[in-house]
Amino acid sequence: MNNQPNEVGYVVSNRDFLVHLDGFPSIRINDMVQSDNGARGWVNSIGEETIEVLMLDDSKITPNQMFARLNARLAITVGDFLLGRSINPLGLPIDGKTPLSRQKGGKVMELDKGAPGIESREFITQQFFTGITLVDSLIPIGHGQRELVIGDAHSGKTSFLIDLIVNQKGSNTVCIYASIGKPAVSLRNFIDALRANGALDYTVVIATSSSEPAPLIFLTPKTAFTVAEHFQREGKDVLLILDDLGSHAKVYREISLLGEKAPGRESYPGDIFYQQSHLLERAGNFLPQFGGGSITAFPVIELNMTDFTTLIPTNLMSMTDGHLLFKSSLRSQGQSPAIDISLSVSRVGRQTQDRLSNIVSSKIRQLLESASDLETIARFSTELSLETQLTLRRRDIIFEFLKQDPLRAVSKQIQIIMLTLPFTTFFQNKTKNFAEKYQETIMNGFLKEPGLLKMTKMVDSLASDEELIKLLEGAGPILTKLCPV
Repeated sequence: MNNQPNEVGYVVSNRDFLVHLDGFPSIRINDMVQSDNGARGWVNSIGEETIEVLMLDDSKITPNQMFARLNARLAITVGDFLLGRSINPLGLPIDGKTPLSRQKGGKVMELDKGAPGIESREFITQQFFTGITLVDSLIPIGHGQRELVIGDAHSGKTSFLIDLIVNQKGSNTVCIYASIGKPAVSLRNFIDALRANGALDYTVVIATSSSEPAPLIFLTPKTAFTVAEHFQREGKDVLLILDDLGSHAKVYREISLLGEKAPGRESYPGDIFYQQSHLLERAGNFLPQFGGGSITAFPVIELNMTDFTTLIPTNLMSMTDGHLLFKSSLRSQGQSPAIDISLSVSRVGRQTQDRLSNIVSSKIRQLLESASDLETIARFSTELSLETQLTLRRRDIIFEFLKQDPLRAVSKQIQIIMLTLPFTTFFQNKTKNFAEKYQETIMNGFLKEPGLLKMTKMVDSLASDEELIKLLEGAGPILTKLCPV
């Protein structure tokens, strides 16, 4: 940065990281300034008499201290050299590797930009595969969708996010993980998990710890979207995870209260909805003349499951295209991922599924709803009809097949086969315990056994669940040998 003082200003007042300066006749919002002892800040607002600056470096600020205007805006240098790197919101490396300033071919992009207009958007038609059966089959996500990940503590959200990134290996998807004000040990564990599974090569980590200045934490999601937009404009599909926007909202509340903005509900400022919605609207699926590619966003927020009506979670639900609801109670019961199917929704994803996946998904949902109604009736009856017993058994088997170990991606064909098998004759008299015991054996069989592998390769050519069930009826003799009762 060139810090030649073509304009200067002087400190009128300061409160912690928020400084009011007098001077700078032609300064603009998001211009960078620097104190005489090297501490940097950016112009957040301009008043009639003074400007408000948010400091990015820890430094003692004194009255009448001089600040100089830098020949720079609030921006970051982006390029393919970011892949595999961990940086802070200003683009400084935090992984101990080569400084990014030495990289050639970089492009400077401003952080605070408006969302692209509707003329740049393309209809979302392509499914974003997570490799997780429950999500891909029942709560599908589309490329360019914004899907909120919401749940209480210890519900498996972090494990799910790691799976999301690891399962993109080989898909040419660029992954960006924004860690917003989280403890340093949590970030280190997350990065170690990605490195151990070979996922860092196609991932950019943008992180701030909980001990860093609030303005720096506030910039984290802006930097993440700026980096995502660089890769999207190169025609690439981008997975962007914001973990989490609850911390982002609290930091902005701190900044606003310090700046004496009028507090609203739960002491958040009136523009908190704007601050987060104008971020999330930068995600989407884009037309070729606007770079092509897509940004699929997974904002995350942790909440107390006893109260869904707090301000930030309801705001985020209203500005996204659906949500995945995680529950620690489901995780403690052995469900993985611990997603509540009945309370999770995807408003866009169903239109991206192929015909067979859509039919199977509808069939499974109808079965789960019927089983829920029949289970209520069963509590008041000692004898159940054979049809009711079959429906409840199928429900239990499907729940077993929806369970998935961490770091285990499942292909679309295997997902469809496993969710359709409970409707075949082979599974008519099988129980939940059988499904639990032989799930892995059956999945490996359809990947390796010649007779079953042939069926797996035929799945994409089928047009209805009846055709698929008819095909899988032929698997009975082979499965009998693989799975002795």
